[in-house]
Amino acid sequence: MGFDFQHNTPRILCAPGALSRLGEVTQGASRVLVVLDPAFAGGAVEARARAALGAAAVFVHAVPNHEPTAESVTACALALRESGAGALVAIGGGSVLDTAKAARGLAANPGPLADLLGPGREGMAAHASIFIAMPSTAGTGSEVSDSAIVDMPGTIYKAVMRAPHLAPAVALLDAEITLTAPAHVTAASGYDALTHAVEAATSRASSPLTEPLALDAVATLARHLPRAVAAPDDLAAREACLVASTQAGIAFNSAHLGLAHAVAGALGALHHVPHGLANAIALPWTMAFNAGHYGPEREARLAAALSAERVPLGLARLRAKVGLDRGLDEFVPDAAARDRLAEAAMTSGQVAMNPRPAALADMRALLEAMRHPLDGAEPRWPSA
Repeated sequence: MGFDFQHNTPRILCAPGALSRLGEVTQGASRVLVVLDPAFAGGAVEARARAALGAAAVFVHAVPNHEPTAESVTACALALRESGAGALVAIGGGSVLDTAKAARGLAANPGPLADLLGPGREGMAAHASIFIAMPSTAGTGSEVSDSAIVDMPGTIYKAVMRAPHLAPAVALLDAEITLTAPAHVTAASGYDALTHAVEAATSRASSPLTEPLALDAVATLARHLPRAVAAPDDLAAREACLVASTQAGIAFNSAHLGLAHAVAGALGALHHVPHGLANAIALPWTMAFNAGHYGPEREARLAAALSAERVPLGLARLRAKVGLDRGLDEFVPDAAARDRLAEAAMTSGQVAMNPRPAALADMRALLEAMRHPLDGAEPRWPSA
């Protein structure tokens, strides 16, 4: 009974060519630090950003082409402090958006980055700059969430920095800048967004405010993601996926996630599996495990959104359709590594949000089931 819905990004502007409106959304800041995806450095996106903001007002700080690290966050925070910027613009994939977001926290709070990670930081301040997030992939939902993922060395699970003040002030959605994303990136980021939506719709914290957003995102991605992968110049499909990713981001910001993300976080930390692909490996099986545990009406609505008879079948079919039908054995070498992965996944706070309680033995069984591709067939859990 009851719920706690949080949405801290007050403006979402979606339009092809919205990049040209950066001057408007930065509210005339005299200095703007632009955190730019390396893929865009020196290209048309950077040129358009400079034209929109004025060359003298743009400071470009490229980040590594992977998930945020302590090094990339610290470097970005230093650039933010030294620039005197009144606005911070992040343009790129989830790693870029999360780097900028975490840098806003580090820039405003003295001490080591590790002290800002994990639970209990809800009151943490953020740098005073206006924060504009512009995703170049339809995936993470970071443009509307309070949290950033940081890959810390020597850990078994990716760390999270989360506080309401970290959320972007403006999410700028421009499908034109997603057109150059390779098909495999479009597929993996899209399946990440799908996982956000599916898990937000079925989590223990799902509510009347989050479920409609999540279900609409599932239906939109099921319909448009295969098209965006197959026809990368289809602007309508790209924009549909981008909007669905944002919807899923709003939903999971309050509803949280589930076992697939618990597995994916550990897979990324221990075996460096790209996050979207890790979710694709996990989600059909975790939702087979969850079958019958989140209410028949909700299950029927989710299956309908996937245009499938049953949820796990729809997820497996979509996974195969976008070229993500992979098995765990490709990345995790042996039983000992799977056992360590299971223990790491169980440390995730998302385990408690899953609709079906899961113990370490369940996680081990799930990882065993994930070892091989499904070829689009339905995964069936014995006790479901």
